[in-house]
Amino acid sequence: MGASISFDSKYRLILDTEVECISVNPPGTVNETSHKKEKHDGDSSGSDSDSSENGSENGSDSSDSETENKIYTVKITPEIITYIRSYLRKTDFLDEFDLITEIELDNYDHAPGSALVFNSDSIVYITNNQTIEAVGEWEYLPPEKQDVKQKSSKSSKSKSKSNDDDTHDDARSKYKTKDDELPVSEIEHILTTKFEEYNKGHEFVIHESKNNLLCLKITSVEIVKA
Repeated sequence: MGASISFDSKYRLILDTEVECISVNPPGTVNETSHKKEKHDGDSSGSDSDSSENGSENGSDSSDSETENKIYTVKITPEIITYIRSYLRKTDFLDEFDLITEIELDNYDHAPGSALVFNSDSIVYITNNQTIEAVGEWEYLPPEKQDVKQKSSKSSKSKSKSNDDDTHDDARSKYKTKDDELPVSEIEHILTTKFEEYNKGHEFVIHESKNNLLCLKITSVEIVKA
């Protein structure tokens, strides 16, 4: 694998995955238990009222803790593989994948409005190593002419009269272009960071039942030439 992205080559994005289950206890379970305890507490009316108040407080606390979402990684079963493969074909995921793999290059010394996008031909789930593999090409999107003109007009104000073409060229020369290096390792890091944000919000829900959500996590990204 080369050190920088080539725009005339096919690439594979290899995404390491996990599946998390978010489990929520059915509401009311803990409260019923706490009420049963209250009935077996002291006999006197005074102690009953005191214990009832304390019991209700404790009950609400335990209810909160017991009904908090429980999140744990699950084993990949044939059923879960079916959920993943079905999810990868959904428009919602494909649209999000396009957004994630579009990288604005303003912060990397490229002209405002320029971007790097991954045009995927196929996205499949590989059972053996539990990865998603997307095959496609990287495309460099230059800034629109309006952006360049606005930038060049600002820089021309700080100079005395000069030729318009010279000013235009000078403005563009301040920025990197398609011909400059885009390190593969840096792109991998950017994509991994973007996927981490989606993981935190449990955005990729592959299956939903009454008390459980199964969420796909993408934990790392590797870019190799196809």
